[in-house]
Amino acid sequence: MSRLRRGWLIAGMLAGAAMTATAAGAADEPAAVLKYRQNTMDALGGHMGALAAVAKGDVTFTDDVAVNAEAIHGLSQNLARLFPAGSGKDAGKSASLPAIWEKPAEFEQAVKVFQEQSAKLVEVAKGGDQAAIAAQIGALGKDGCGGCHQNFREKS
Repeated sequence: MSRLRRGWLIAGMLAGAAMTATAAGAADEPAAVLKYRQNTMDALGGHMGALAAVAKGDVTFTDDVAVNAEAIHGLSQNLARLFPAGSGKDAGKSASLPAIWEKPAEFEQAVKVFQEQSAKLVEVAKGGDQAAIAAQIGALGKDGCGGCHQNFREKS
């Protein structure tokens, strides 16, 4: 192995170790979890906004519907774990209501509905029926997103 290649390999290993150590140390900090959650929610909102633009006919990017639906469903799979105790207002600026932690079974049920509705959107998107896609986007927004936003998020 050349000296240059060995140097790059060692540098890569050190960088990876540093990132792992940093990530491991920050992983349990409520403020870091809150920021991660907010970024995830922003991503979900971006995908929903893109889908809404297609459903309303503002853009004709119907080929992107399946990609956005898959992204939403993928992000939905780990939502509940993004709300550990201590990651509410005590961790920083948050719209999360205490009901998330006071009524965990209800919150988990709301997340489950979101997951189910996003899975339905993935299936409907595969069919390509624009009316059915628009209807499922509406159902996801109302029952999926709304299920949490109505009961577990401060009103804007």
